[in-house]
Amino acid sequence: MVPVARRNLLAEKGRLAISVAGVAFAVLLTLLVLSLYRGWSSVGKLIERLPGDVWIAQQGTSGPFNSSSYLTGGLEDKLAGISGVQLVLPVYAREMSFDHKGKELRVFFMALDAPAGAPLSQDVRERFLPAEGDVNLDTVFADEAGVGVGDTLDVQGRALRVARISAGGNAALTQFAFLNAEDARQIFGVPGVVTFYLLTTSAGAEVNAIEAAAKEVVPKSEARTSEEFAGQISKTVEKGFLPVVGVLVGLGIVVGGAVIGLTTYTATIEKSRDFGVLKALGASGAYLYRIVITQSLIVGVLGSLLGVIASAIAADLIQRSIPEFLTEFWWTDAALVVGGALAMAVVASFVPVRRINGIDPAMVFRA
Repeated sequence: MVPVARRNLLAEKGRLAISVAGVAFAVLLTLLVLSLYRGWSSVGKLIERLPGDVWIAQQGTSGPFNSSSYLTGGLEDKLAGISGVQLVLPVYAREMSFDHKGKELRVFFMALDAPAGAPLSQDVRERFLPAEGDVNLDTVFADEAGVGVGDTLDVQGRALRVARISAGGNAALTQFAFLNAEDARQIFGVPGVVTFYLLTTSAGAEVNAIEAAAKEVVPKSEARTSEEFAGQISKTVEKGFLPVVGVLVGLGIVVGGAVIGLTTYTATIEKSRDFGVLKALGASGAYLYRIVITQSLIVGVLGSLLGVIASAIAADLIQRSIPEFLTEFWWTDAALVVGGALAMAVVASFVPVRRINGIDPAMVFRA
C-alpha cells in the first residue's frame, strides 16, 4: 500500500510540495497561536516566586497591576503575631514613568522591606532585595532603555545604579524592576503607607483564618494567595485572548483539513485508471481505501513535522526579536496538534472514498 500511495503522490512532486507546505502552514499557525497564549498566560508568574505565599491588599484590589492598594504602614509586628504567620514583608509597588536620555520609560517598581535577619536565601536577596541606591531590571526593560549593569537611572531625582539584569520579570505590557525599600519610600513619596503586606505562612495555615485576623489588624483589607494574586493577570489575558485563540486554531484546522482532502482527492482522481487495474486484479475495496488513507497520512506526517520544526524556530525568533510578544512553546501542544493533523488526514481521506467505490474495473479495457 505504501509504495502505491507514495508513487501516486510523487507523480506530481510540485503539487505534493505545495500540499505539504499547506499542512505545515496550518500547523505553524496553530502552534504559534498556542505558544503566544501560553506565554501571555504566564504573565505575572514572578509574583509566585517572591518570598511569601499570602498577600494582604486593600479591599477590592483585583491584582498587582490593574488596581491600586493603600494600606497603613508599620503593622508588620502585629501581623506577625497572627497564628500561622512566620514572616511579614511590607511591599511598596507602583508603575511609574520617567525620562532617560530623552526617552520616556515606564516600569513597575517593587520593593520588599525585609529585616536584616529575615530567613531568606541568598538568591532571593540578590534578585529581589538590592542595596540602597541600586535597582534590578528585567532584560526586556534594560534593552528598551538601552542600559547595562553599572549605568544610572534618574527616577524622581533619585539616582539608581543598575546592579543586576535578569530574565523573568517581563509582564508583557510592563516589566518588573526591584528597588531597595528606602529608595521606594523616597520615590513614591507617600509616608506611612505601604502597598501590600506579603506573608510567609506555616504549612497548613488557613488563608481564610489569616484574612479574618488580618482584617482586625489592617482595616479594609483582604487576603489572596500568591497563585490567586498572579492568576488575576492570567484571567485578564485569557478573557481577551482566548476567543482569538479559538478562532485561529479553528482556522488552522479548516485549512489543514482542506489541504489534505484536496490533495488526496486530486491524487485519487488522476490515478483512477490505476485503481481500476487494481480492482480488475481482485483488490478489495478495503485495500483501496487503505491506499487512500496512506496518501493522506503521508501528507499529514510530512506537513506536521515541517510545521512543528518551523513553529519552534519561529517562536524562539519572535521572543528574541520582539520580547513583548511572550511565547512559550510546549512540546505537549506540538504532540496534540500533530495528533489532530493526523486525525484530519484520516477524516479527509474519506472525501475521495465514494470516487474509489464508483470505479468500474471495465474502464481498464476501454480504448
